[in-house]
Amino acid sequence: MIFNDHDIAPDAQPVPPGDGSASAAGSARAGQLLRRAFHLAHEKSAIRLKTLDVTLRQSAALQSLARLGELSQAELGEAIGMEPANVHGLVGRLKKKGLIDAARDPSNFKRMRIRLTTSGKAMILPLEDVAQQAEAEILACLTPEESQLFMALLRKMLAGAGKT
Repeated sequence: MIFNDHDIAPDAQPVPPGDGSASAAGSARAGQLLRRAFHLAHEKSAIRLKTLDVTLRQSAALQSLARLGELSQAELGEAIGMEPANVHGLVGRLKKKGLIDAARDPSNFKRMRIRLTTSGKAMILPLEDVAQQAEAEILACLTPEESQLFMALLRKMLAGAGKT
């Protein structure tokens, strides 16, 4: 994994391969470590998603639609943490791939309602498989107990920040 200079604090060094106990990792701040872990997870997932011809954002949108049902563009953007101005392009790309339908809301002509197509629904299991494979690879250095604790702590941290 290659990190850009802006990914590492000026006084920190990239973590060398090993058990993560290197002094640079030990002295890094939580935000730095979370950002680096995010980039690792992002990279592992993105590589696998290429085989399905979808991006991480597209995958998140499809999985949100599968989980939550039909959504407006604004609701979809909120569900995946995307700025409203950028959701329109995402919807257009997914529509072009035949994975979603988008139609005007009959009760509010300004609002678009988005739902999965049959092809979009067929993508959900492969997307979940890719996510599980990437997660397993990322967490492989942890014991099963450590993985469970790590996930529980991440959920607790997000819940504490009101980001569940």
